[in-house]
Amino acid sequence: MTNRKRKKNESTVANIDRIRNNGNLKSFEQWRKIGEAVRKDMNGRGVFFNTPQGYFLFDDDLRRAFPLVKGSIGLAALMEERHGINASEKGFQSVLSTLQSEAYLRGDKGELHRLAYYCRATQRLFVSRFDGSLYRLDGTSIKCLPNGTDGVFFFDNPNWEPYNYRPKVPRGQLDRRLIEPINFADDCGLSVVDQRVLLKLWLLAVFFPSLHPTKILLMLLGERGGGKSLALRRIVRLIFGPKAELYSLERHKPDGFVAAVTSEPLVMFDNVDERISWLPDALARLATGTEFPRRQLYTTNEMVSFKGDCWLGLNARTTKFMENRDDLPDRTLVLRTKRIENFVGESQLLAEVAQHRDELWSELLDELQAIVRHLKQARELVPVRFRMADFASFALQVGALWGCSQEVEVIFAKLEREQSELVFEEEPILQVLELWLEKPENRGREVDSTTLQKEFSSLAWQNCIAWPYVSGRSLAQRLSHLLPNLRQRFEVEVREDASAHRNHYSFCPIDDGSEPEREPQTIPSAAGFDDAD
Repeated sequence: MTNRKRKKNESTVANIDRIRNNGNLKSFEQWRKIGEAVRKDMNGRGVFFNTPQGYFLFDDDLRRAFPLVKGSIGLAALMEERHGINASEKGFQSVLSTLQSEAYLRGDKGELHRLAYYCRATQRLFVSRFDGSLYRLDGTSIKCLPNGTDGVFFFDNPNWEPYNYRPKVPRGQLDRRLIEPINFADDCGLSVVDQRVLLKLWLLAVFFPSLHPTKILLMLLGERGGGKSLALRRIVRLIFGPKAELYSLERHKPDGFVAAVTSEPLVMFDNVDERISWLPDALARLATGTEFPRRQLYTTNEMVSFKGDCWLGLNARTTKFMENRDDLPDRTLVLRTKRIENFVGESQLLAEVAQHRDELWSELLDELQAIVRHLKQARELVPVRFRMADFASFALQVGALWGCSQEVEVIFAKLEREQSELVFEEEPILQVLELWLEKPENRGREVDSTTLQKEFSSLAWQNCIAWPYVSGRSLAQRLSHLLPNLRQRFEVEVREDASAHRNHYSFCPIDDGSEPEREPQTIPSAAGFDDAD
């Protein structure tokens, strides 16, 4: 602290002490005047914010934002140092209320960001360094600047550890240490390299939240012992440092989930296997950017809404938690793992990430810089048919930068089939339909829902398949939800018979006579950024 700042602090504390010692004032009058003195001092040293996430004070000296809430350790420490007011004093809440009122009435309505912000107007990317400074990437240079530069303010969790950017680090460590060690399954629709490419695209997308009003969910799916938790833990440890951890879900406490996804930029949930009634709707709400209603803190019935502007990853052994939400697979980036044969200690792998964190962050920023430069030069992409279009559009832009946009398109086509697999994992209709179509006379044959129900039910009984549909109507209702996924595998025609109030269906396997698909052989990487830096 400079002498000038120290003298200012001493002067402010002396002024507040005079108010404290004024015997002509009652206690509530003293705290009212102290609150006004603190408000005036903070207005001269920073900016108050009134944001959808709450009220904040951004301090110009520390270049940090502090939430104006009870229990904020950073704010309490700041007030004790500058104003001589301890959080345990009975008048502290009165002063805090004065600051909250200032933020509410006159606070800046601008946005406070977490982790990263891409400005579409200036085509610049800002990434927090977690220490009162940020990195600005403009496609030409990467500069370390004070938090608040260009009107971009970051609010950082005190547990996030700063990192250092080192220009021109060797390429390849990011893939070798973060992505390639994941034991992806090699017996699913997506190859191991396909899954590595998708994970890298998702990781890069996290830093461009303004390009993703909808955010695809990342899911690592596989049996126990596949290293799913470790894979997610390495990602959060790289980004936020060694104190970062995975979250867990509590069946009867959705508030914990809502608090996490409305206040953090990236959240990873561990072992999401059991059926939790509120979870499917919450995940769908998060993926589409819908607001979450919550009770206002310290009140009993006042409701407020918070937007879940958060990237979410999770791991699971089964898809039971998606039950009754057929739209969730379409919003999920599903990557499958298999059991690891030769284990390496988790502590060793996490220590490697910590040891090389600066180099990994440096390579990541170089990759992001190349994307920023490409976005400045690229034309707008045509609309994509993939449901999570924001992610698909971004991925195709990055694929064009990598020189493999056609390969990325092929991967997304395969991803859609994998998403359909999630829908059918515990659904007997697909299994029975495939048996039904083994008879050539059923291919292209038009049948009504009642006939289809009878024939499907008989096939299910003959093959010991549990069949939950008891009528043509219940089968038709389920088919209406599954049609988009069934059309990934079959030619499906549906004709409505209005007079009989029932549908007629015909199914036929898709004859895939296409040429072999082009697949990347290694994880792509941005090329040529050295020339511009």
